[in-house]
Amino acid sequence: MKSLVRLKTYYIASAVVLLVYFLLRTAMITNITTDPDEQLVPRVDEDDAGSLEEEYPQGKIPSESCRKLFEGDQKEIRRMKKHMSQFTPKVITDQEFVMLTKDCEIFQKEHRYSMTVNEEEKNFPIAFSILLYKDVVQAERLLRTIYRPHNVYCLHVDAKSQPSVLRAVEGIARCFHNVFIATRLEEVIYAGYSRLQAEINCMNDTLHRKEEWKYYINLASQAFPLRTNREMVQILKLYNGANDIEGITGARLQSVSQRFNFHWKLTRNGAIYKLERSKIKKNPPPYNITIVRGSAYGIFSRNFVEFILHNPAARALLSWSRDTYSPDEFYWATLHHLMYNPHLKTPGGYAGVPDKKAWLAVYAAWGGVDPCAGRWMRAVCVMGVGDLHRLIERKEFFVNKFLYDFEPPALDCAEEWIRAKATFAFPFDLNYYRALPFLKK
Repeated sequence: MKSLVRLKTYYIASAVVLLVYFLLRTAMITNITTDPDEQLVPRVDEDDAGSLEEEYPQGKIPSESCRKLFEGDQKEIRRMKKHMSQFTPKVITDQEFVMLTKDCEIFQKEHRYSMTVNEEEKNFPIAFSILLYKDVVQAERLLRTIYRPHNVYCLHVDAKSQPSVLRAVEGIARCFHNVFIATRLEEVIYAGYSRLQAEINCMNDTLHRKEEWKYYINLASQAFPLRTNREMVQILKLYNGANDIEGITGARLQSVSQRFNFHWKLTRNGAIYKLERSKIKKNPPPYNITIVRGSAYGIFSRNFVEFILHNPAARALLSWSRDTYSPDEFYWATLHHLMYNPHLKTPGGYAGVPDKKAWLAVYAAWGGVDPCAGRWMRAVCVMGVGDLHRLIERKEFFVNKFLYDFEPPALDCAEEWIRAKATFAFPFDLNYYRALPFLKK
């Protein structure tokens, strides 16, 4: 509730400023068509929708509407869903990114890249990686929201991407001294080893940069921040070198044990790649390592990244993982959770029970577990306008996921909310984070 109270106070105190601030952001809203099997959105009541074309001319989202969405106002949610059926978004194409980035000063200004940081942030740089295959417009939106001039950003463009995607990302990267494309690009296969290798490539590149970053955070292009850079820094200073990596053991691990107990081989039929399980069982992991399951995403200390790249046991496990299924979902977790692998002595590792550890890197709403007012995609909620009121109370650093072309006001309002927090520097309560059991004292 404290976040909501602060949000209300902010809107009341800054109503005039915010009205201008929000209206400067033109968000053209789309007519959504989705797979009915994935759609999980309540029907719009025409009587409640009101005359949205009159109230929201040219598809602009007023600050008052965003405020109501963050408060979970059901009438406003219904009105916004009606509004989305009346407008078509203008999406920046790859070629337009190439043209826009020919003048970097104008591009940075028009896309509102933040160049302002305080001393606390400046003294605590963070490295970020963003992996993308398509939809540069969404990846760039994530980048501009988390961008600060003292951090470092590695962009891995799938080697299978269309040439236009790479050209667009090259244009964006050229406009910033601290944004770069990974020196080695992988053909990322779903659930394949190449996804993990792409991350390793970015880690290696960032370690060779001049920026003395403290933590590394890996992101999907469909993720979006719930914390400002300032808030991240304050939390990570409390972490004091501890990693934040999910851990899953017991029945939830055994249910997917075939992913790493058997050899998997990559097959290709035209442009379609597929991993198939063989009947050949793998040898146990090297160095007497016990597998722990987790997420592909995490918050990694610099010492942990150096350990991954240089420690013999970590390198041996990486090699052993090449013919497994979705190794990015156990590699980080296995190295991090020392209850099962104490002999690794991993920097920033956690010796407690993996399943009981809070994991704050990324929030995702899962089918059968969490509510979702947007739609489901592979059992993960794509956030919609009806989910915003839940997000402002979350403690995680990021949420996965938004789609730029699904209920666009959700992402529009999320961006304005995080920018408002950064601009007006709301007081941030760190008590929850101070009590985390995995912090290094």
